[in-house]
Amino acid sequence: MVSAEDIIGTWLLIDRGASADQQAALLERYGEDSQGVVILSPEGWLCAALGRGDRARLPGDPDWHADAPDAARLAAFDSYVSYAGTWRIEDGRLITKVVFALNPSWVGGEQVRDVELRADGTMRLIVTRTWPNGEDVSVWVDWRRAD
Repeated sequence: MVSAEDIIGTWLLIDRGASADQQAALLERYGEDSQGVVILSPEGWLCAALGRGDRARLPGDPDWHADAPDAARLAAFDSYVSYAGTWRIEDGRLITKVVFALNPSWVGGEQVRDVELRADGTMRLIVTRTWPNGEDVSVWVDWRRAD
């Protein structure tokens, strides 16, 4: 079973996937070249960010986003996930009590991931959810320790 000490550190995204019938939708949303980082501190804080590697720059002033058209801002939101909070390991799951998130609906809730340490030293995080259409979807993300 994975312990907190096993996963403390900084991890970089190396691959992601989904259940077979959802793989195409995942690739459409997050692209072929997803990028991300997850930092698990020994003090019990987690910060995670994932997104398309080929995200388009927002038009307008690069120091500010408010002047970009709504469609461009929505595309940026829909191709990126970020959250932070306090974390714990419980029954082989990484559970984060969300304090900050790009999606404000996550704040105050918990993000739960099954966690596996693989023979090659990578970490796999798996989330399974029931989508609004009633379909169960399983998505996994593989991470390697940052150098």
